[in-house]
Parts: sequence; C-alpha cells; structure tokens
Amino acid sequence: MAKPAKKDSASPAPYQPVDSGSPPDGENIDKIRDILFGSQSRQLEKKLSAVEEKIDNEIGFLRSETKNTLGALEQFLRKELQSLSDQLSSEKSERAESVDSLSGRVADTQKAVEKKLSQLSDKVVKDQRDTQEQILLQTKNLLDEMHEKNDGLQKRMDQSIEALSQEKTDRLALANLMMEAAMRLKDEFQLPEPE
Repeated sequence: MAKPAKKDSASPAPYQPVDSGSPPDGENIDKIRDILFGSQSRQLEKKLSAVEEKIDNEIGFLRSETKNTLGALEQFLRKELQSLSDQLSSEKSERAESVDSLSGRVADTQKAVEKKLSQLSDKVVKDQRDTQEQILLQTKNLLDEMHEKNDGLQKRMDQSIEALSQEKTDRLALANLMMEAAMRLKDEFQLPEPE
C-alpha cells in the first residue's frame, strides 16, 4: 500500500495572494530562512560579507598598490628614457663638435701644408735661380781665366817663337862663320876684291 506523500518542508509554498496586512516578500524569505537555516545562515552570511568585504579591500589595496607601482615604474622609465635621450643628445652634440673640430684641424693642416709647399716651391725656385747665377758667374770666371791663360800662353809662345827665330838666325851666322873658318883652314876662302 502506498504511503501518502509527505509535504516537503523545503518546497515552496503554493502561491497565495498577499493581502495588504501581511509583511512583504523580503521579510517572508527572511522568516523562511530563519526557520530553515536559523542563525547559522545569518552567521554564514555575515562571514561571507566579511570575506567579500575583505576581498574587496584586498583587491582595492592591490589595485592601489599596482597603480602606485605602475605609476612609479612609469615615472622611473620616463626618467630613464629622458636621461638616455639627454645622454644621446649630449653625445650627438659632442660628436658634432668633435667632427667640427677635426674638420677645422684638417682644414688648418691643409692650409699649413699648402703654405709650406708654396714656401718650398719658392725656395726651390730661388735656390735654382741662385745656382744658375753661380754657375753663370763661375763659367764667366773660368772663361776669363781661360782667356787670360790663353793670352799668357800665346805671349809665351810668341816670345818662344821670337827667341827661336833669333836663335836660328844666330845659328845661321854661326854656321857661316864656321864655314868660313873651315874654308880658311883649307885655304879656299877668298875675300871679295874691292872694286
């Protein structure tokens, strides 16, 4: 035989119209809860609320900490980026100054080399001119000296020729004298008769 079905105390009550004198639904639910779960449900709700509030506080604290940390990190990164940017700008300007300085030094060195080459070229031309003048002067002196020596030699030669001519004449006279002596010795010499 079948037992009659028990009404489940946890099942919802059939719908009943609410009259104006009865408490609102929220209070009814609280009452039902109170009846069903009692004070444990309220304690559990309080604990859940406390845990939710604590979690919300922790989440808020973590959000705040994260926000602060991210802000500090962002500020640090901005400072580092600004520092690196300043450093790069400084190095860029230093390199530009170095390049300008080196360009100036190269230009100065080039001018100095060109000036030195010009001076050396002028000196070579002057030395060449001086050398040519000295060669011409020495050549002239040598020619003058050669003319003088030539003239001296010519004079000596003329004197020698003249001396030889006179000597030759004396030899002829001597030869005639000897011939005459030889003829006299042979008695072949005859004096010309006076006219």
